[in-house]
Amino acid sequence: MSDIIVTGVSGGTAELPSAPVTNPYQELANELTAVFKNAVTRIPHFEPKHRTISKFVRTYSKYPNAFIATVLGAVSADPELRQVNKFDVDNTVDVFRYQEAFVPLADLLFTLATDLKFSCDARKAKPVAEGLQVYAIAKGLGRDAGSASVAAHVENMKRDLNRFGRRKTKTKEVPKPTTNTTVQ
Repeated sequence: MSDIIVTGVSGGTAELPSAPVTNPYQELANELTAVFKNAVTRIPHFEPKHRTISKFVRTYSKYPNAFIATVLGAVSADPELRQVNKFDVDNTVDVFRYQEAFVPLADLLFTLATDLKFSCDARKAKPVAEGLQVYAIAKGLGRDAGSASVAAHVENMKRDLNRFGRRKTKTKEVPKPTTNTTVQ
Protein backbone atom coordinates (compact mmCIF):
# COMPACT_ATOMS: atom_id res chain seq x y z
CA MET A 1 0.00 0.00 0.00
CA SER A 2 1.40 3.39 -0.93
CA ASP A 3 0.51 6.82 0.37
CA ILE A 4 -0.96 9.51 -1.84
CA ILE A 5 0.06 13.13 -1.42
CA VAL A 6 -1.47 16.25 -2.88
CA THR A 7 0.99 18.32 -4.88
CA GLY A 8 -0.73 21.71 -4.71
CA VAL A 9 -1.75 21.59 -8.36
CA SER A 10 -5.41 21.02 -9.10
CA GLY A 11 -5.87 17.33 -9.77
CA GLY A 12 -2.20 16.73 -9.02
CA THR A 13 -1.35 13.82 -6.78
CA ALA A 14 1.71 11.68 -6.50
CA GLU A 15 2.30 8.30 -4.95
CA LEU A 16 5.03 7.80 -2.41
CA PRO A 17 7.10 4.67 -2.89
CA SER A 18 6.14 1.89 -0.49
CA ALA A 19 9.73 0.92 0.30
CA PRO A 20 12.01 3.59 1.79
CA VAL A 21 14.62 4.84 -0.65
CA THR A 22 18.14 4.50 0.65
CA ASN A 23 20.31 7.56 0.61
CA PRO A 24 23.90 6.63 -0.28
CA TYR A 25 25.16 9.88 1.22
CA GLN A 26 23.43 9.13 4.51
CA GLU A 27 24.86 5.62 4.55
CA LEU A 28 28.37 7.00 4.04
CA ALA A 29 27.80 9.74 6.64
CA ASN A 30 26.63 7.12 9.16
CA GLU A 31 29.69 4.99 8.43
CA LEU A 32 32.07 7.95 8.84
CA THR A 33 30.28 9.06 12.01
CA ALA A 34 30.90 5.63 13.50
CA VAL A 35 34.57 5.84 12.49
CA PHE A 36 34.95 9.28 14.11
CA LYS A 37 33.13 8.20 17.28
CA ASN A 38 35.42 5.18 17.52
CA ALA A 39 38.47 7.39 16.93
CA VAL A 40 37.44 9.67 19.80
CA THR A 41 37.36 6.71 22.18
CA ARG A 42 40.99 5.98 21.24
CA ILE A 43 42.30 9.49 22.01
CA PRO A 44 43.89 9.45 25.47
CA HIS A 45 42.97 12.28 27.83
CA PHE A 46 40.14 13.36 25.50
CA GLU A 47 38.10 15.97 27.32
CA PRO A 48 34.94 17.39 25.77
CA LYS A 49 34.47 21.12 26.16
CA HIS A 50 32.46 21.96 29.26
CA ARG A 51 31.40 25.36 30.51
CA THR A 52 32.58 24.73 34.08
CA ILE A 53 36.24 24.60 33.05
CA SER A 54 36.16 26.56 29.79
CA LYS A 55 37.33 29.81 31.38
CA PHE A 56 40.22 28.06 33.14
CA VAL A 57 41.34 26.35 29.93
CA ARG A 58 40.89 29.49 27.80
CA THR A 59 42.91 31.57 30.28
CA TYR A 60 45.90 29.28 30.83
CA SER A 61 46.20 27.60 27.44
CA LYS A 62 47.08 30.97 25.87
CA TYR A 63 50.48 31.08 27.56
CA PRO A 64 53.42 30.27 25.26
CA ASN A 65 54.98 26.83 25.26
CA ALA A 66 58.37 28.52 25.72
CA PHE A 67 57.31 29.60 29.21
CA ILE A 68 56.32 26.06 30.17
CA ALA A 69 59.59 24.72 28.72
CA THR A 70 61.58 27.25 30.77
CA VAL A 71 59.75 26.27 33.96
CA LEU A 72 60.31 22.61 33.09
CA GLY A 73 64.03 23.22 32.67
CA ALA A 74 64.24 25.20 35.92
CA VAL A 75 62.37 22.63 38.00
CA SER A 76 64.35 19.76 36.44
CA ALA A 77 67.68 21.48 37.16
CA ASP A 78 67.04 22.94 40.60
CA PRO A 79 66.39 20.62 43.57
CA GLU A 80 64.99 23.50 45.61
CA LEU A 81 62.27 24.16 43.00
CA ARG A 82 61.59 20.43 42.71
CA GLN A 83 60.98 20.25 46.50
CA VAL A 84 58.19 22.82 46.22
CA ASN A 85 56.27 20.00 44.53
CA LYS A 86 54.03 22.36 42.50
CA PHE A 87 55.10 21.34 39.00
CA ASP A 88 54.83 17.80 37.60
CA VAL A 89 57.86 17.35 35.32
CA ASP A 90 56.79 13.98 33.92
CA ASN A 91 53.26 15.21 33.18
CA THR A 92 54.61 18.33 31.48
CA VAL A 93 56.86 16.27 29.20
CA ASP A 94 53.80 14.16 28.38
CA VAL A 95 51.78 17.33 27.64
CA PHE A 96 54.40 18.46 25.11
CA ARG A 97 54.32 15.03 23.43
CA TYR A 98 50.49 15.09 23.41
CA GLN A 99 50.41 18.54 21.80
CA GLU A 100 53.07 17.62 19.27
CA ALA A 101 50.97 14.64 18.18
CA PHE A 102 47.40 15.94 18.38
CA VAL A 103 47.48 19.68 17.56
CA PRO A 104 48.20 18.97 13.86
CA LEU A 105 45.34 16.44 13.88
CA ALA A 106 43.02 19.02 15.49
CA ASP A 107 44.03 21.53 12.81
CA LEU A 108 43.32 18.96 10.09
CA LEU A 109 39.92 18.11 11.57
CA PHE A 110 39.03 21.80 11.89
CA THR A 111 39.92 22.34 8.25
CA LEU A 112 37.99 19.21 7.30
CA ALA A 113 34.92 20.42 9.21
CA THR A 114 35.14 23.86 7.62
CA ASP A 115 35.56 22.42 4.13
CA LEU A 116 32.79 19.83 4.62
CA LYS A 117 30.36 22.58 5.68
CA PHE A 118 31.46 24.62 2.65
CA SER A 119 30.90 21.57 0.41
CA CYS A 120 27.34 21.25 1.75
CA ASP A 121 26.71 24.95 1.15
CA ALA A 122 28.30 24.83 -2.33
CA ARG A 123 26.08 21.90 -3.33
CA LYS A 124 23.01 23.81 -2.12
CA ALA A 125 23.94 27.10 -3.83
CA LYS A 126 23.43 25.92 -7.42
CA PRO A 127 19.85 24.61 -7.04
CA VAL A 128 18.93 27.71 -5.01
CA ALA A 129 20.22 29.99 -7.79
CA GLU A 130 18.40 27.87 -10.38
CA GLY A 131 15.26 27.89 -8.23
CA LEU A 132 15.32 31.68 -7.98
CA GLN A 133 15.54 31.84 -11.77
CA VAL A 134 12.57 29.46 -12.12
CA TYR A 135 10.67 31.56 -9.58
CA ALA A 136 11.32 34.74 -11.59
CA ILE A 137 10.24 33.04 -14.83
CA ALA A 138 7.18 31.50 -13.17
CA LYS A 139 6.11 34.90 -11.83
CA GLY A 140 6.06 36.18 -15.41
CA LEU A 141 4.22 33.14 -16.77
CA GLY A 142 1.77 33.17 -13.85
CA ARG A 143 0.48 36.60 -14.83
CA ASP A 144 -1.18 35.00 -17.87
CA ALA A 145 -4.79 34.12 -17.13
CA GLY A 146 -4.36 30.72 -18.78
CA SER A 147 -1.57 29.72 -16.38
CA ALA A 148 -3.48 29.23 -13.15
CA SER A 149 -1.38 26.21 -12.17
CA VAL A 150 1.84 28.21 -12.59
CA ALA A 151 0.34 31.03 -10.51
CA ALA A 152 -0.43 28.50 -7.74
CA HIS A 153 3.19 27.33 -7.82
CA VAL A 154 4.37 30.94 -7.64
CA GLU A 155 2.30 31.48 -4.49
CA ASN A 156 3.80 28.36 -2.90
CA MET A 157 7.33 29.44 -3.85
CA LYS A 158 6.68 32.94 -2.52
CA ARG A 159 5.36 31.52 0.75
CA ASP A 160 8.43 29.34 1.25
CA LEU A 161 10.88 32.00 0.10
CA ASN A 162 9.51 34.48 2.61
CA ARG A 163 10.18 31.95 5.36
CA PHE A 164 13.84 32.50 4.54
CA GLY A 165 13.69 35.69 6.48
CA ARG A 166 12.85 38.39 4.02
CA ARG A 167 11.22 40.76 6.41
CA LYS A 168 9.43 43.86 5.47
CA THR A 169 11.41 46.75 6.78
CA LYS A 170 9.61 48.96 9.15
CA THR A 171 10.08 52.57 8.40
CA LYS A 172 10.95 54.55 11.43
CA GLU A 173 9.01 57.70 11.79
CA VAL A 174 11.30 60.60 12.28
CA PRO A 175 9.81 63.06 14.73
CA LYS A 176 9.20 66.44 13.29
CA PRO A 177 11.40 69.10 14.76
CA THR A 178 9.56 71.33 17.12
CA THR A 179 9.87 74.98 16.60
CA ASN A 180 9.30 77.40 19.36
CA THR A 181 8.07 80.64 18.05
CA THR A 182 7.52 83.37 20.45
CA VAL A 183 5.71 86.50 19.56
CA GLN A 184 6.92 89.68 21.06
